[in-house]
Amino acid sequence: MTDSYASKLWKVIPGLLLMFFIAALSMGTKDLGLPQWIGLEGVLKANSDFLGKVLKINYVILVIVIGMVIRNTIGIPSWALDGVKTSRLFIKMGVILLGTLYSLAELATLGATSVVLILAFVFGTIIFTMWFGKKMNMPTSSAACLAAGVGVCGVSAIVAVAPAVRGKGEDIAYSIATILSFGLVCMFTFPFLGHLMGLSSEQFGAWAGTGILNSGQVLAAALAFDPGTVDNPSISLKVGEVFNLTRVIFLPLVVMVIALLYTRMCNESENQEAAATTGSFMSKFPLFVLGFLATVTLTSFGAFGSIDPASAELKMFRLLYGWFFAIGLTGLGLQISFAEMKKAGGKPLIVGSAAGLLKAVGSLIVVLLLID
Repeated sequence: MTDSYASKLWKVIPGLLLMFFIAALSMGTKDLGLPQWIGLEGVLKANSDFLGKVLKINYVILVIVIGMVIRNTIGIPSWALDGVKTSRLFIKMGVILLGTLYSLAELATLGATSVVLILAFVFGTIIFTMWFGKKMNMPTSSAACLAAGVGVCGVSAIVAVAPAVRGKGEDIAYSIATILSFGLVCMFTFPFLGHLMGLSSEQFGAWAGTGILNSGQVLAAALAFDPGTVDNPSISLKVGEVFNLTRVIFLPLVVMVIALLYTRMCNESENQEAAATTGSFMSKFPLFVLGFLATVTLTSFGAFGSIDPASAELKMFRLLYGWFFAIGLTGLGLQISFAEMKKAGGKPLIVGSAAGLLKAVGSLIVVLLLID
């Protein structure tokens, strides 16, 4: 057994080193005690006002773009595949450590606003997607998978809902391709539009956390808008992740609601089979959210020292989650395949894009009206 774990570890190390190298190349190494390198971000800001100050190109965009270029030109080297697949784990660990930025009182205040917005837009988007899918004569199972991805948190929601609506392999593939294609556009346009409209970090975080479809893309957009520092953490990330985690928490409920909508749109024999698949919906609860809440609780009770000013322990956690996110987003870029996105053709792309655009515009309007 020990040999098996050691073998698996050795397989992931090369890919981890590749992601770390790309992250360090983009971010710089000033916080690591390594030879000083200001990073590609620093080079851009020092030499190009347009890229650095107008387009606000930073390490988040750079690691994703570098990853995309590698994936869609030479491809991921075979020796790096296993390591790259661990990228979501780094994002989840980063989210858990992100809990050190909050107190319970602050989380309750942000959470109250997020619950109202998320409930309205999650279930509103789901109903619209199912209705529009039916109008476009999409298979009910395909519309249901797409509704989960557009309504909640992208790929994870699609995979969670598929068994409950008897989703086929092509339903899952088309839905994921649609979400990633639309989300890729949002990931690069939201920060630019946010700066163009003069949104505050709080407004942008709420907009990204509500309007962007995929959890990883919310994280990327929020950090691209406001990367923050160890001493001054990103406010857009702080607000955006509360909104994003709120909708993630509702994933089990969403699985059940979509399954019920699916049964209403199918005939009686299909109803019985679909109903039998909804019983395990609570197993879809994302456990890393509990880790985030535990970290918030420990921080609130001073387990990691003073919050304001931040203790040395809290500064260390902030440095760690910044690197976890950089490595995880590098992996996200390495897994974006244009060939896979081409599968999002025809009706799924039309329905998904319409629902995503409606959600993005609607959430922006509400955020501007309700959040200072």
